[in-house]
Amino acid sequence: MDDRPTSPRARPTFPRVAAALAILAATPAPDLPLKTVEERWSAYTDAELLDEFTGDRLLHTDIAPHNVLIDHATGRARLIDWAWPTRGPGWADPALWVIRLIDAGHTPEQAEACAAVLAAWHFAPTTALDVFADANAAMWHQIAAQAPETTWKTSMARSAARWTAYRATRQR
Repeated sequence: MDDRPTSPRARPTFPRVAAALAILAATPAPDLPLKTVEERWSAYTDAELLDEFTGDRLLHTDIAPHNVLIDHATGRARLIDWAWPTRGPGWADPALWVIRLIDAGHTPEQAEACAAVLAAWHFAPTTALDVFADANAAMWHQIAAQAPETTWKTSMARSAARWTAYRATRQR
């Protein structure tokens, strides 16, 4: 018997979350003083690599399961808890979703295949995804090290590390 999780695409919420992320990736950031992806992840990558993170889209940056509500009246997924609104490339939220999917038990390959249903994912240069994966692994490692007793943080650190390891083994 195969004990791997069911493909996220087979779950009824997957198309709803993907649709919400597609709409968000196409949404220009408002003219507000939002942090940029470069600012949020600057501590976790080399300064000369930050150009990979530029963009003008509105990003949520915290696609945690508890931040996605399904509106049963409309069938739409709604992103809530906008604590970290950010300006950046449309592919950043799908990339962050990859880490959450890995954390939910999917392989990095499965998680990237899920993100690939989003048009914004295909605009991400391979090097940008590699750098972003590495930056997120560094960020989650730091977060988990500050609170090792918090199991969800250590789980996210492992998931981010799995994604960056997967990307490192791919032909670049």
